[in-house]
Amino acid sequence: MRKLLILLFLLPGITPAVIAQTDPWTGTWRAENKPNGGRVSIVMELRIGTPAQGVLFPAQIKLQYGKFSGTYEVLLAKKTDTQLGLGRGKYPIEQSPFKLGIWMLYLNGTLDYKNGELSLRRVWIDKGDIFMRGLYEDDEIWVSTKVDLRDFLYRQSITFRKINNTPWTHPDTRRIIDPDPDRDSVYFGLYQRIRSNSKSVEIQVEDQEKYDRDTVTLLHNGRVIFSKTEINNSNRRQVVELDSGRNIFTIFADNYGGLPPNTGELLIKIDGEDYHLNFTARPNVYATFLAADIYYNAAQGKNLTGRASERTTTPLATLEVDTANVTLELWDGQVEDGDSISLRLNGEWITTGFPVKNKLQKIPVRLRPGENSLLFMADNLGSIPPNTSELRIRYGTKTKTVGLSTDFKKNNEIKLILKE
Repeated sequence: MRKLLILLFLLPGITPAVIAQTDPWTGTWRAENKPNGGRVSIVMELRIGTPAQGVLFPAQIKLQYGKFSGTYEVLLAKKTDTQLGLGRGKYPIEQSPFKLGIWMLYLNGTLDYKNGELSLRRVWIDKGDIFMRGLYEDDEIWVSTKVDLRDFLYRQSITFRKINNTPWTHPDTRRIIDPDPDRDSVYFGLYQRIRSNSKSVEIQVEDQEKYDRDTVTLLHNGRVIFSKTEINNSNRRQVVELDSGRNIFTIFADNYGGLPPNTGELLIKIDGEDYHLNFTARPNVYATFLAADIYYNAAQGKNLTGRASERTTTPLATLEVDTANVTLELWDGQVEDGDSISLRLNGEWITTGFPVKNKLQKIPVRLRPGENSLLFMADNLGSIPPNTSELRIRYGTKTKTVGLSTDFKKNNEIKLILKE
């Protein structure tokens, strides 16, 4: 019995170690290179911390060559089970006796895992003004050292081997993977968090200039939406349902297309507002990836269900539709008086506290086969009761417009029948 108790006591301690081994990334990695067969090695250490959502990894790069030393912080993002994207911003914590500056962009690309090693796969940047920039700044005695470091970053094969499995820990890890806009000013590639009242969001991918074979990969909490796909008219718009809590959308520039850099843009519509992530913004030029952080609280609908059940429900229309992706277009056709509504689809609140404005706003929804119930409930009465708005339902090439009128005693309901 005593041996059994000891075994049971040890098991909880064993489990985390077993789980940790399933993550090949966290820990310290080292790469070495001897320029021109010399005696002194360039040593680069990559220290990777515990990820957020299993997707975003805080990391530190330490670079040592002769009398030069540099320490940088960077955001990594999981692209596949065997690839991590390297963030554009390698924020310098310490560099001496000179700065590498823009040459750190040469590390843009992915870290590919194979046979226990990490190999850098660059997304090549071949611009002369970057290659020569800063070479002759500082004292001329450092020119040779700078050339070796620049060539190492730009063209040399870099393969990391793991030293230990200890995750990198530092107070700065928080600002890399969970930045606070009131406290943190350094941008690592993760946009400021957006709170969504809607469960469904519409995403749209564009090539901002011309279609020049730019390809992108888009993931939601590590799940692939599309992979290495050329931006064109057929794939640009989709409806995505959010997970409860934190949602990380990462868009990767797989290449720079025929006209570098990659000019892809991710547009996300949340609660009627547009949010843009694009590779042409100055802080993002030549970036490997960009990340959006959206927070959705599914628990907020619990109190609404009780309120909705206390009111009568007035049916407005029943429509047969032939597409699962439907767009609801809402606007106040009279005086904008502060009305807001909540919308429930098939028993689940997909948007709450949605402000109705004179400007048309869109709510994307995805239907299930058969009957779908859309319930509209007034959050308030605005300054001119009752709560009113115009609704246009867009399904395929067809539309249907109805008027909504709700108050604290009455809901509106529309039924959509999706042909199976």
